[in-house]
This record gives sequence, structure tokens and C-alpha cells, in this order.
Amino acid sequence: DGALVVVDAVEGAMPQTETVLRQALREGVKPALFINKVDRLINELQEGPEEMQQRLMDVIGDVNELIRGMLEEEDVDWTVSVEDGTVAFGSALYKWGVSMPSMEETGISFGDIIEMERNDERQELHERTPLSDVVLDMVAEHFPNPLDAQPRRVPTIWRGDADSELARQMREVDDDGDVVFMATDISMDPHAGEIATGRVFSGTIKKGQELYVSGTAGKNRVQSVGIYMGGEREELDRGVPAGNIAAVTGLRDAIAGSTVSSVEMTPFESIEHISEPVITKSVEAKSMDDLPKLIETLQQVAKEDPTIRVEINEDTGEHLISGQGELHLEVITTRIEKNQGIPVQTGEPIVVFREAPQQASREVEGVSPNRHNKFYISVEPMDQEIVDAIQLGEISNNMPELERREALQEAGMDKDTSQNFEHLFGTNILIDDTKGIQHLNETMELVVEGMQEALDDGPLAAEPVQGALLRLH
Repeated sequence: DGALVVVDAVEGAMPQTETVLRQALREGVKPALFINKVDRLINELQEGPEEMQQRLMDVIGDVNELIRGMLEEEDVDWTVSVEDGTVAFGSALYKWGVSMPSMEETGISFGDIIEMERNDERQELHERTPLSDVVLDMVAEHFPNPLDAQPRRVPTIWRGDADSELARQMREVDDDGDVVFMATDISMDPHAGEIATGRVFSGTIKKGQELYVSGTAGKNRVQSVGIYMGGEREELDRGVPAGNIAAVTGLRDAIAGSTVSSVEMTPFESIEHISEPVITKSVEAKSMDDLPKLIETLQQVAKEDPTIRVEINEDTGEHLISGQGELHLEVITTRIEKNQGIPVQTGEPIVVFREAPQQASREVEGVSPNRHNKFYISVEPMDQEIVDAIQLGEISNNMPELERREALQEAGMDKDTSQNFEHLFGTNILIDDTKGIQHLNETMELVVEGMQEALDDGPLAAEPVQGALLRLH
């Protein structure tokens, strides 16, 4: 229900800050701000109290401008400010932090911080005003209570029937209702196996329950249920009621984003990560003996972090991981080396490219291998507004047809085209403009498969294609 947005004091708000804020506000999540690396302002930039305060105020101003721009039509004011305690400053590296309420409590001023930081009294600074206390107080004080948040958030993240009994249970955070749990994180514990962490929206999740996992057949049996106290997982026999974050083992089919429930239901909207992977690195095990273990670890990484893409090439032993930036991939490779003890070699980072059509093509003829079928296809660029709507998850393959047609028309597609929608691949759409052809539905599956291959491996540079509107005539 709340997000702690971290901004670098020296660099200020970056493009990624804008991305995470947009993501949070679109999902109805309230932001609080932590400005990190304040020690660098003091030591590297040698700033005094006035300059430092001015710089911090500028960062807060930039962040608030972003928030205001994204919340124009909403009736809530979620801008952050030092006075109400929704902003904290500090140094994650040296584990100290301050906020307006904490300064009043400890009596530490900016002047004291600068002096202690310059005299290398960081340990004392950490003891007098520990970062964890400051951030935890801010979170506890300013993030909304589930009872206030769920009625607002459920309609945003769930497209099911708003008048159903299940919708009521989620809005009212009913701990006697049907179990509804959304797994947002999967992690590996050497003793307990896979742990799915997520939010319980209704009901009470308990050991021994048999639960459905969206997108998979059969049920999974809950082996243990607990909550996190910091990094420690405490198991609870009486279960975890609605409104809480639970750590659950035994959900072997769950991935980050799965809906887990005691009744079959419409799953939650998947968490749409607006950012696509932009950097790719190859990873190889230094010793061939480690190869099976490395493949297993990479598959686990892909399950734990939905923003990472992993391509495993078992023939060459070279595996590609794509992520949000060099730092993101560095963290992942360090984790593989440290936690799994697999020495790896990484290649130079390569930037990920995309291809897109620039203008409409003529009709092109394709013939099937047995020469009995001819397909006539043309390709044209798609409006950016439609591409944006797809990336925001407003248009998808598994939506009801009527709803999707309306969404496409709202994004600017003409009525006839939207009625002939056939399939969506990434941000590309296939339109079936054919009339009265016999047995077309028998071959359509193969057409879709062929298109998928062609789009994953574009014609110009073998990079993925985006924003193409393909018509089968």
C-alpha cells in the first residue's frame, strides 16, 4: 500500500525515479521518500548546512513535481514533505538517517551531522539515530492501513466482478472470507525451499490448505505460513489473516505475480513492469562441472525477479541475462557467485535493441510448404497510443473480447480493425481481415506461431520487433 522511493542526494531524481513513481501511483500505492548518500554531499562536495538543505529541498521539489504530474485527476494529495515526516535523509552505507520527527526526538541538527560525518564519528551517528528506526517509523506512520487502502486498490488491480461476494470480502479485508493471496516475490531458502511472499487480501492463510494457483492446473498444499520480522521468518500456527504480508511455503507452481486462492477466481492484473530490459550480458560457468548448477540458479533468478530475462543456450553453455541496467546485472551475478558459490565469467554488456516498421508495406505472398495454401500479409506501424496502452496492460490477449475492442478503439484504432483482432504478441497485433475462408481456424494457430518466430527475430538485425500491425488479407 506504500512505496519507499529512494533518490540519490548527489544525482537527484533520475529517469528510473519517474518510472517507479509512475508504477506506484498507477497501482494506488502511496509514496514516501528517502534521500540517500547524504554523506557524499558532506564529504565529496564539502557542502555546508545551508547549501545542503537547499540541495535536498530541490530534490524533494523535483519528486513532488513528478507526483503532481501523475496524479492530476485524482482527489488525493500524495506529495511528500519534510514537515509531515514523509521524507527522510541519510546514508544507507553508514546506516544513519534522520527525519523531522526523529530530529525533534534526538535533538540532532544538520550541523551536528556534518560535524560527526567529517570527524569520522559515523558509528556514533548510527547509534544515536539508526537508519532502520527512522525509515520504519516513517513507514508505520504514513503508509495507509489495509482497511483504508484495500477498498481503493482492489478495483485498480483486479478486473473481476465488483458486485460479487469475493469483491466485498477483499474490500472489507474479511479474515473469515475465502482465501485470496497475491504472490509478489519468490525466494529460495536453503532449508524451507521456495518461499512465496505476498499480500493476503481476504481470508486467513493457514498450514495444510489446498489452494489454486492462477494459470496452473490442480491445487498446491500450503506447508507452512509465517511473517517476516526483518530478515527472519517467524512461522505461525494460527495462520496469517487478511491485510498482512505472508511468507508461504508449498506453493510450488507460484511465480512472482500469481494469484493464489481457495476458490477459482479471476486472477489479479499482472504487475506490469513499465521498464523493459535494456542491457544484456552473457554468463558462463568457469568450470564445466558447475554448468547444471548454473542453469538451475538462472532459472531460479528468472522466477524470483520478473524484470530479469534469462535465455539459456544449452548447446554453447553461454547464457544471456537481460536486466534494467548494468548495476542490476552486477547484483545478480555477484549473488550467483556468493550465494551459490559458482565462479562465473561475464561478457561485455550489450545494449538491447528493438526493431519497428516505419511505413506500410505492400501485400506480401507466403506459400505453405505443401504449396496448397497462400497467405497474403501486410505490415504497418501502429499508433504509439495503442503501443502505450498495451505496455500499461490495458490491452491483452486474455481480456473479454468486447472490453478489448473498446480499449483498442479508445487508444485510436478504427472500429473495423479492432473487430478483426486475432492475437497480440508483445506490442504487435495480428488482424484477421479475411472473409469466409474455409478451415482458416485450423491453420490460424500455425500462422500465429510463425508470426511469433518472425517477430522475436526481426528482419533487420534479428532483434525483437515492436509496434507492428500485421494484417492477414
